[in-house]
Amino acid sequence: MKNFVKISAGALCLLTSALSVNINAQGLVGEWSGQLEVTPQMNLRLVLHIEENAVYLDSPDQAAYGIPGDVVFLSEDSVNVNIPKIMAGFAGGRKGESLSGVFKQGVMSFPLDLEKVVRTANRPQTPQPPFPYSTEDLKINTDAGILAGTLILPENADKTTPLVVMVTGSGQQNRDEELFDHKPFAVIADYLARNGIASFRYDDRGVGESTGYVKTATTADFATDAEAAVNYLRKMGRFGKIGILGHSEGGLIAYMLGAKPNTLDFIVSVAGPAIKGSKTIGYQNKMALIKAGIPEKDADDFGKGIAAAFDYKLAHPADVGVNDALISELYPQYNDSPVTKQLGATIKAAMSERFSNPWMKFFLGYDPADDLRNLTIPTFIIYGDKDQQVPSSLNAEPASQLATKAQVTVYPGLNHLMQHAVTGAIDEYQQIEETFSPEVLQAITTFINN
Repeated sequence: MKNFVKISAGALCLLTSALSVNINAQGLVGEWSGQLEVTPQMNLRLVLHIEENAVYLDSPDQAAYGIPGDVVFLSEDSVNVNIPKIMAGFAGGRKGESLSGVFKQGVMSFPLDLEKVVRTANRPQTPQPPFPYSTEDLKINTDAGILAGTLILPENADKTTPLVVMVTGSGQQNRDEELFDHKPFAVIADYLARNGIASFRYDDRGVGESTGYVKTATTADFATDAEAAVNYLRKMGRFGKIGILGHSEGGLIAYMLGAKPNTLDFIVSVAGPAIKGSKTIGYQNKMALIKAGIPEKDADDFGKGIAAAFDYKLAHPADVGVNDALISELYPQYNDSPVTKQLGATIKAAMSERFSNPWMKFFLGYDPADDLRNLTIPTFIIYGDKDQQVPSSLNAEPASQLATKAQVTVYPGLNHLMQHAVTGAIDEYQQIEETFSPEVLQAITTFINN
């Protein structure tokens, strides 16, 4: 899941690999990667995408991509950008073959050196023409704007052909759910079409050719977009069974709509959380700290403390003194941990940061349990046992217990993207040539066709 967790010292670890540098006459436009040292024990990785009139920030270990910003100044050898969504910015200039400057967030400032990223990725599964199926571009009017996407029709499609609507993970993404040159939704749609299944995949609202306001949108709002696509396609009268295939946050949306009577005929959830969002974020913080070298027990305390803090805030939204209450209620539970002081500081910062973001506030409080219990349609829930974002160890059993009629399968050796992985860590995604596991593609196809 591409969960967007705002950057705060001690709350987030970012990691991406530094690649070779090749600065040329194009100046500073391009992708830049670097490591920011917050403390001697904690390093953060940032990736900055600089365009002529816009900038985007990635925090890969949190699977947060494309955080938008504004270019204040840009020349051949210096840049100044502002990223208001996380109250951050970067200003720097060329220093030899690097971009050297200062990263700021809130009242904190850190030196940051970046290197130009040069990608030569091999993605053998990306579909290439000629294609044995037809495609149509669709634009669907919704209450929030226009959803633009691609409809794929297999050969000899008729009114009995099943149709899959594909829903991306969190963070605004294009219709291919493109990440690190991987295009998983394009790969899935191609495979389905070659096996007699139609599909529709669309740009998220505010991305590509789709319109709509994103700043205050939550998972529930994105679910209305998916439902609008389903309703439009059903009214076309050209298909048989219609269902949703959702990845990560898209899996949550599949649960939401699947639990609504007379909405879907089936769902496929790929790495969809089966536990409350606060627990997922707590686990992700724990894993980030372990990756940064913090002992596992301390990282576990920190993750549990963050999750408990979010739950407390959700239960006491009107408590003016909630920050002080959080510290008095939760702080003593972890007073034997070396990260306790950092936990206290992070809790205070997180309360204002996380709860000012409507999407994050909704995600932290959403528990899919009721939706899972109410699933009566055919349901296929998939996890990889190396997933470090939505771990099977925390989600597979609850999914099985709650969605009693669902098929829940954990695939060995697969990460959050359903790639065969060594570690499952986020920084490994771009190093893997495989985009999507062939055995999972086959299993999804068999499930839908049956």
